[in-house]
Amino acid sequence: MGHSGTFVDLHTVMVLSANKTDHLVLSDCLNRAAPPRFRLLSNDGLERPLETLLDPDVDVMFMSAGPETDYLLRLAQKNAPSLPVILLLDEAPTSAAAAQLRESGAQDYLVRGQLQDALVHRILDYSIELKQVRTAIRELSNRDILTGALNRVAFRAHLERAMQRSRRYSFKTALLYINIDQFTSINDHFGEINGDLLIRNLCRRMVSKLRSSDSIARLGGDEFAVVLEDVSSAADMARIAEKMLQAIAAPLDLDGQHAQVDASIGGALYPDDAGDFGELVEHARSAMQQAKSIVGCKFIPFSDRLQFDMAGINTLAAELRAAARRNQFELHYQPRIALETGQLAGLEALLRWNHPDRGLICPGEFIAECEDMGLMKSIGHQIIQHACHALNWLADQRLGDIVVAVNISFSQIQDDRFVTAVKDTLTRTGANPGRLEFELTESTILKNPGAIKARMDELRLLGIRFSLDDFGTGFSQLTHLTELPITALKVDAAFVRDLPHNPQQAAVCSLIIEMARRLNIEVVAEGAENYEQIEFLRNQQCQQVQGFYYSPAIPLQQLPRFVQEQRFKARERILS
Repeated sequence: MGHSGTFVDLHTVMVLSANKTDHLVLSDCLNRAAPPRFRLLSNDGLERPLETLLDPDVDVMFMSAGPETDYLLRLAQKNAPSLPVILLLDEAPTSAAAAQLRESGAQDYLVRGQLQDALVHRILDYSIELKQVRTAIRELSNRDILTGALNRVAFRAHLERAMQRSRRYSFKTALLYINIDQFTSINDHFGEINGDLLIRNLCRRMVSKLRSSDSIARLGGDEFAVVLEDVSSAADMARIAEKMLQAIAAPLDLDGQHAQVDASIGGALYPDDAGDFGELVEHARSAMQQAKSIVGCKFIPFSDRLQFDMAGINTLAAELRAAARRNQFELHYQPRIALETGQLAGLEALLRWNHPDRGLICPGEFIAECEDMGLMKSIGHQIIQHACHALNWLADQRLGDIVVAVNISFSQIQDDRFVTAVKDTLTRTGANPGRLEFELTESTILKNPGAIKARMDELRLLGIRFSLDDFGTGFSQLTHLTELPITALKVDAAFVRDLPHNPQQAAVCSLIIEMARRLNIEVVAEGAENYEQIEFLRNQQCQQVQGFYYSPAIPLQQLPRFVQEQRFKARERILS
């Protein structure tokens, strides 16, 4: 290339074109730059365009305009939004066409035959500077201001990428969920400035114990998450967690006084302990809540059964009976979003156990025991009462058109007193039964189809609607859709997880949506976690989705803010 200066000082320019002349002309042009500051990489094929776009060494890309331009620009906007793309055209576009190119994601264009050195060099200098600014802005938007750790958005992206690599290369990814104990008392005693100083120092200490492939995120005031890639075993995860605990427990100097805090760490492995992002986070956080019940610095790995009372004094059964007596069960609500408008259309009420010592515990860890102990009837009655109060609260907040869905178990619906109890609750609370939806699984219906249908018909006369949950995961019978009073069909997350890249899942989803549309049944897709899944479902005319892409389950009081944010995002989309 004949450049003076060091190689690292040169900016990398990629030419993506099947036209050999483009490469030769641009190579000569860039070699004449003074001072020398560019190096040219050539790529004359489009077999692996994504890999080319994601090359971190590329500062600017020249792209030959052609039949695949729109596709490549969309690909670049989605996967490499900071990368400036300059199109090579045969002739200057009209002003309308130039505006269209910019809207599609092109940074600028150059016309073959008019490639003057000064013009090309100036456009490249400007584009490289622009990329640096965009990269800096993106980096800032992904970082916690106080500590420099990843924020929630970047944490999710990093963990999802780590899980993808786990699937591809068959290694384990570990998630450590960390809570700093006594942080509130530090703030109260030493003041918020020293509290911030403590958090910064603890974050630096934790970073010092990580490998280069690992990352740390700050999720809240005193909560952190650490993503450990390529972990060979649970013992490896525990070893790193213990190093973190030792680093955190070392004394700190705050205003000339010694301060010391403990930490509680919960850990979970992917894919051993969880099948998706939401489950992995929930399990690691649940283990952390267990760790908080023990005095001092401690690490607890996730177990599929809660380790209640390490000394064996109390049993899980006793804890659950006390919880039912003391009304410790509460509901969080996961939004269901209408894809056509982007607005809130419904809520699924999800049970949480608000344990006085261990915090919020998810149902996967205790619901089977509740069924075995016969507690689901009383707990289920409490859930329906909570849901009815939620409907009244939504009406007070002028959100009265929202549906609240409640999961109903077989032990509940087969109870002869169930319909009377529901009717009494509706009468006592004054809730609108037309906005109450009972979710039944196919496995529940299959236990006694005739009796379940009769019970559903009774409840329908009260105005209650029904949805069929986990459709397609069991012995799906189309007679359920034609004979039962079902108004909504929920596509299980298992059929959404790998959309749109898994052709089998894409085919199943499309068929379910089309079938339901013909039967005039609404479709709700569960487990939507990324934009590609949302776009696929929208294109297939799926009416509603729920999943972490929009929101996890949240307390009812957080709902008005969520609704406001969704309206703001919808306005932004319209204006842009």
